[in-house]
Amino acid sequence: MGKDKSRAGTSGKSKAKSRAPMTTSEERLYYGDGSYLWFDSKEERTRFLTFFSKRVVAPPRIFPERLPELLGYIFLDAQLHQTGLCPFVSRARKEINPALIRVFYSNLRHEDDVLYTLVKSMLIELTVEQLGRIAGLLYQGDDISNYSGEDWVLNNEGLVLNELGITELIRHPMSRPTIHSATPESRLLLYIVSRIIKPRKHRHTIMSDEDLKLLHAIMHSEPINWAKFVMIYMTDASSTAHDHLFPYPFLVMDILERFKVTTTVGPLTKATKLWTISAQTFTKRSDNAAPATFAPRRTADGPAEPQARANLASIAYSLNRLHFKVDGMDGYLERLDEAVQRQGHAMNAYFQGVNYVPPLYQRVNYVRQAPRTRMSSTTPLTGEEKGYAYPKGERF
Repeated sequence: MGKDKSRAGTSGKSKAKSRAPMTTSEERLYYGDGSYLWFDSKEERTRFLTFFSKRVVAPPRIFPERLPELLGYIFLDAQLHQTGLCPFVSRARKEINPALIRVFYSNLRHEDDVLYTLVKSMLIELTVEQLGRIAGLLYQGDDISNYSGEDWVLNNEGLVLNELGITELIRHPMSRPTIHSATPESRLLLYIVSRIIKPRKHRHTIMSDEDLKLLHAIMHSEPINWAKFVMIYMTDASSTAHDHLFPYPFLVMDILERFKVTTTVGPLTKATKLWTISAQTFTKRSDNAAPATFAPRRTADGPAEPQARANLASIAYSLNRLHFKVDGMDGYLERLDEAVQRQGHAMNAYFQGVNYVPPLYQRVNYVRQAPRTRMSSTTPLTGEEKGYAYPKGERF
């Protein structure tokens, strides 16, 4: 009987120990607003502070499901529904927890098409199918890395650019094609790819080989294993060899909630208007024609002036550079918005931590001193002259 009790007591302790978070002073990380992050080891905590605590979370983007219909982009609407991407790109939340997202990626590892991570002592294990069900993505189909063979981009780059409606190809100094002169519908598609499906810090208007494959697969509704693509991209983002953005903040929050991790404690980043893609993000041409061009001036003899052709090239180059500059300003506004929200969290934490308590009332004891002599008795005596010793700094 005694053995059974001892066993029961031991099992109860082991369960409590396994469920209780590691909250020792060496492994807890204070976040300034009264909340903590805890880690199972000093190595885990050191890794987080060294490589992940300052990494930037990708700014969330919400693509309203009815936006293509409102803009008249019928083909884009059909492509997103047929590829199964509509639920993923239309996912929305009112807030995110950047601290927990960083912890999620700091412990992330990928083995045999399974994701493993640890958040607040909660082990999270996700297969491709489980990730696809949570994200609302297809978890069967072709791998985008093996899409149509190794030489596909070399043989089909011009075809993809033509389908995007690019009439005047301008390449980046890295020899990569840009989205300049494409139709607004194609620009919106690349915006979805570079901000939601494959978010990155810079070069949102430049198309890499993988971008061309993604664009072609979406435009032709190819059966792509999107869940596996997301899993691989999350794994690449968790590497310590670079400082890439932490992608898919909405998806990470959904995963944490699915595994019963509390996500409402700590500094939260509230949703802003910048998160939602609106009708003003891209403007459709009224005539659906090619972009406007300047006709070269002609002399009385007929042929165009060489100076006019040079001016056209200069104008095209200036417009392209201006487009890159506007894209950079968009990123600056995102960083500014994040900095303002962080400052708000810090100020809120400071004022919550300042608990002003007024001092208790202390009775003042007065000491009688010997009276002083005065030259004239007509003027009434002051308190000090009457023999009262006031505390320093007080007078009546």
